[in-house]
Amino acid sequence: MGSLHGLLSFCFVLVLVLSSNHLTAKAHNKSTNQIKVEADFKIIAELAGKNSIPNADFKGLAKLALTKAISNGNVICQRVNSLLLKSSDMYTTRSLTGCSTNYKDAVGLINKSLAALDAKKYGDAKTCITDALANSTKCEDRFEELLQRKSPFTFMKAKFGLLCLTGLKHINLLVQKERLITEGCSQTLDKELCISTVGFFLENKGLGLHGLAKLAVEKALQDGTRIHNHISVLLKTTSDKCVLKKLKSCSAFYLTAIGKIKASLPALDCNRYGDASTWVGAAIGSAETCEGVFAGKSNTISPLTPMKIEFSKQVSISLVVIKKLAGN
Repeated sequence: MGSLHGLLSFCFVLVLVLSSNHLTAKAHNKSTNQIKVEADFKIIAELAGKNSIPNADFKGLAKLALTKAISNGNVICQRVNSLLLKSSDMYTTRSLTGCSTNYKDAVGLINKSLAALDAKKYGDAKTCITDALANSTKCEDRFEELLQRKSPFTFMKAKFGLLCLTGLKHINLLVQKERLITEGCSQTLDKELCISTVGFFLENKGLGLHGLAKLAVEKALQDGTRIHNHISVLLKTTSDKCVLKKLKSCSAFYLTAIGKIKASLPALDCNRYGDASTWVGAAIGSAETCEGVFAGKSNTISPLTPMKIEFSKQVSISLVVIKKLAGN
């Protein structure tokens, strides 16, 4: 458990998430309602103050349990097939054959649950796990019905079941965590940025404000560099002269953005937070200018837009933390 000072610092960081509304409004020429912003502060401060948002990687824990369940299920399948080779009794053979199908299906369902989890289809993931558990129970029922005894896999099935239930538990906790954040941000002026920033703070809670700022800026730098590298690839593979001209302009704009973000890092190290904020904030302008180049009179959508959205989001997160540092 961290100190009260640490908790309060984190609370203030979370409260500052909503001040990103001012930054976003500045970048996009939006107006801000001060009373509304103060109400937003209260919502996030309450969530942080009550420590109701758990700082745990429930998705990672769920995936770990389910991956182990798959391994366990495969071991059971191997054991079933081994016994099938030795079986001479008709009812035992029938039971084992059924169990082989049950556990193959169960393993397949757990694999599907992992894919659903990655796609944030939590309901589908939970259904797959529940169905996998039902398949393992069918194996036990076959031995009870046909042979009036427990299967040779009862203890192995118990471990498989425990791993599946652990995965279910962590998915439920993940859903609860995401709901808390979503509800906390639902009344804010920039809901998506609020959710992203809270998530970033929770994932890196132990770094402190300065560490958070530096990490956020480094991530923005990585995103900007990734876009510039992607532009370089497009320049080599695109034949449309009009598109090529626009890509060359965007390459220059993102190179400028990268340079500005790089310049903010030594400013951060020297505690020149105003300078760092200015450099990072200017990077958004370069990205927006690239979008404007593609839009032009024909209102063409830039092939860089999805990557630009993530870049702008990370830059905004960086500004949130730097502004907090500047205010300390």
